[in-house]
Amino acid sequence: MATKEELEEGLERVVAKYEDLKSTWAFRRFNKTVQFMYPDLDLSFVLEFAGSEGVKEIKEGKVPRPNVSVTLDSDTFLGILNQEIDALSAFSTGKIKFKGAMVDLLKLQQLL
Repeated sequence: MATKEELEEGLERVVAKYEDLKSTWAFRRFNKTVQFMYPDLDLSFVLEFAGSEGVKEIKEGKVPRPNVSVTLDSDTFLGILNQEIDALSAFSTGKIKFKGAMVDLLKLQQLL
Protein backbone atom coordinates (compact mmCIF):
# COMPACT_ATOMS: atom_id res chain seq x y z
CA MET A 1 0.00 0.00 0.00
CA ALA A 2 1.29 3.41 -0.97
CA THR A 3 1.65 6.32 1.42
CA LYS A 4 -0.07 9.68 1.33
CA GLU A 5 3.24 11.29 0.37
CA GLU A 6 3.68 8.90 -2.57
CA LEU A 7 0.17 9.77 -3.79
CA GLU A 8 0.90 13.48 -3.51
CA GLU A 9 4.12 13.02 -5.50
CA GLY A 10 2.18 11.01 -8.09
CA LEU A 11 -0.43 13.74 -8.43
CA GLU A 12 2.35 16.29 -8.85
CA ARG A 13 3.63 14.15 -11.75
CA VAL A 14 0.13 14.28 -13.28
CA VAL A 15 0.17 18.07 -12.93
CA ALA A 16 3.62 18.24 -14.55
CA LYS A 17 2.39 16.23 -17.54
CA TYR A 18 -0.61 18.52 -17.80
CA GLU A 19 1.63 21.58 -17.75
CA ASP A 20 3.48 20.10 -20.75
CA LEU A 21 0.21 19.44 -22.62
CA LYS A 22 -2.01 22.35 -21.52
CA SER A 23 -1.49 24.32 -24.71
CA THR A 24 -2.23 21.38 -27.01
CA TRP A 25 -5.56 21.23 -28.78
CA ALA A 26 -6.83 18.41 -26.56
CA PHE A 27 -6.22 20.24 -23.27
CA ARG A 28 -6.47 23.95 -24.02
CA ARG A 29 -10.15 23.93 -22.99
CA PHE A 30 -9.96 21.20 -20.36
CA ASN A 31 -11.70 23.08 -17.56
CA LYS A 32 -12.61 20.24 -15.22
CA THR A 33 -12.64 19.40 -11.55
CA VAL A 34 -11.29 15.88 -11.10
CA GLN A 35 -11.77 13.93 -7.88
CA PHE A 36 -9.29 11.09 -7.22
CA MET A 37 -10.43 8.72 -4.46
CA TYR A 38 -8.19 6.08 -2.88
CA PRO A 39 -10.41 3.88 -0.69
CA ASP A 40 -7.52 1.73 0.55
CA LEU A 41 -6.06 4.80 2.31
CA ASP A 42 -9.37 6.58 2.89
CA LEU A 43 -7.97 9.61 1.02
CA SER A 44 -9.33 11.87 -1.69
CA PHE A 45 -7.70 14.62 -3.72
CA VAL A 46 -9.12 17.25 -6.05
CA LEU A 47 -7.37 18.64 -9.10
CA GLU A 48 -8.90 21.68 -10.74
CA PHE A 49 -7.75 21.96 -14.34
CA ALA A 50 -8.10 25.38 -15.98
CA GLY A 51 -7.41 24.77 -19.65
CA SER A 52 -4.37 26.55 -21.02
CA GLU A 53 -3.93 28.41 -17.72
CA GLY A 54 -2.76 25.22 -16.04
CA VAL A 55 -3.84 23.57 -12.82
CA LYS A 56 -5.57 26.02 -10.50
CA GLU A 57 -5.54 23.82 -7.45
CA ILE A 58 -4.56 20.46 -6.05
CA LYS A 59 -5.87 19.75 -2.59
CA GLU A 60 -6.79 16.96 -0.26
CA GLY A 61 -10.51 16.50 0.25
CA LYS A 62 -13.71 16.11 -1.72
CA VAL A 63 -15.97 18.38 -3.71
CA PRO A 64 -19.74 17.88 -3.96
CA ARG A 65 -19.98 17.71 -7.77
CA PRO A 66 -16.75 16.98 -9.58
CA ASN A 67 -16.84 16.82 -13.37
CA VAL A 68 -14.88 13.59 -13.19
CA SER A 69 -14.53 11.08 -10.39
CA VAL A 70 -11.83 8.39 -10.41
CA THR A 71 -11.73 5.68 -7.74
CA LEU A 72 -8.79 3.29 -7.53
CA ASP A 73 -6.43 1.88 -4.96
CA SER A 74 -3.15 3.63 -4.31
CA ASP A 75 -0.95 0.84 -5.70
CA THR A 76 -2.90 0.78 -8.97
CA PHE A 77 -2.50 4.55 -9.32
CA LEU A 78 1.26 4.41 -8.77
CA GLY A 79 1.58 1.32 -10.98
CA ILE A 80 -0.08 3.20 -13.84
CA LEU A 81 2.15 6.24 -13.32
CA ASN A 82 5.24 4.03 -13.29
CA GLN A 83 4.03 2.20 -16.42
CA GLU A 84 3.90 -1.10 -14.55
CA ILE A 85 0.12 -1.38 -15.00
CA ASP A 86 -1.83 -0.61 -18.16
CA ALA A 87 -4.60 1.92 -17.39
CA LEU A 88 -7.01 0.45 -19.94
CA SER A 89 -6.55 -3.06 -18.53
CA ALA A 90 -7.06 -1.75 -14.99
CA PHE A 91 -10.27 -0.03 -16.10
CA SER A 92 -11.48 -3.12 -17.96
CA THR A 93 -10.94 -5.35 -14.93
CA GLY A 94 -12.70 -2.97 -12.54
CA LYS A 95 -9.62 -1.74 -10.69
CA ILE A 96 -10.54 1.78 -11.77
CA LYS A 97 -14.03 3.16 -11.37
CA PHE A 98 -14.80 6.28 -13.35
CA LYS A 99 -17.72 8.69 -13.44
CA GLY A 100 -17.81 11.34 -16.10
CA ALA A 101 -17.63 11.72 -19.85
CA MET A 102 -15.63 9.03 -21.68
CA VAL A 103 -13.73 11.73 -23.58
CA ASP A 104 -12.46 13.01 -20.22
CA LEU A 105 -11.30 9.52 -19.27
CA LEU A 106 -9.31 9.31 -22.48
CA LYS A 107 -7.73 12.69 -21.76
CA LEU A 108 -6.84 11.68 -18.22
CA GLN A 109 -5.22 8.52 -19.56
CA GLN A 110 -2.74 10.77 -21.38
CA LEU A 111 -1.76 12.31 -18.05
CA LEU A 112 -1.15 9.03 -16.25
